[in-house]
Amino acid sequence: MKTDALITVVNENGKKVDLELIDTIRIDEDEYVIVGPRDSDEAYAYKAAIKNGQKEYFSIGQGAEFKRVLDKYNQH
Repeated sequence: MKTDALITVVNENGKKVDLELIDTIRIDEDEYVIVGPRDSDEAYAYKAAIKNGQKEYFSIGQGAEFKRVLDKYNQH
């Protein structure tokens, strides 16, 4: 489900990057986004959090949390 929506995320190096929103996933009380570079098959998962009153997205890496998000994404 590709969209034309772009969001700004904070990557693992602390740098802000604009990526295309692919999907939004909720697991319990947590919200995650699946995003990727425009015109690419790559995709990454980021966790949404409110920081200083604004929603920001932070890299979750490749560990257990990423696997949970990937499993949930693959269910739909």
